[in-house]
Amino acid sequence: MKAITLLTAMIVTFSSCNCQKKAAAASNNVSEETVMKQQTVLPTLEYEANTRGFFRKISVADQVAWVTNVRDGKPEEVKISDADWKELVSLYKSVNKDGLANLKAPTEERFHDGAPMANFRVIEKGKTFESVTFDGGAPPAEIAKIVNKLIEIADKKE
Repeated sequence: MKAITLLTAMIVTFSSCNCQKKAAAASNNVSEETVMKQQTVLPTLEYEANTRGFFRKISVADQVAWVTNVRDGKPEEVKISDADWKELVSLYKSVNKDGLANLKAPTEERFHDGAPMANFRVIEKGKTFESVTFDGGAPPAEIAKIVNKLIEIADKKE
């Protein structure tokens, strides 16, 4: 009888140790997934271009873009593919959001209605970082790739 009790106690002990190892491994996997998701999270990105007869606003957050082509219009939702999202995250990492206000617009066609006035914004934790106004279609070189990617994503809905 003592042998059966001892054998049962050993089996319970070893199986509980094995369960703890599996739980710890599962917990580590969840932690790694959380870290990967945090690395691909972006703040809200906005691009807005307008002139007297033209308006376009693109907002991006959480792998979704909202595109508005009419003032006071209802935004249309565009899902962003995983590949485009990864590229957008990569491009965002190269943006100096604190330096957006100090960028120099490469052209000045917007002053005589030759191009729409455009802005690029990063909204993070309630704080807005906004670029200087630039010509739509000719962003400053420092943000040209990310602005063109936002426009490319928005054009996929059409």
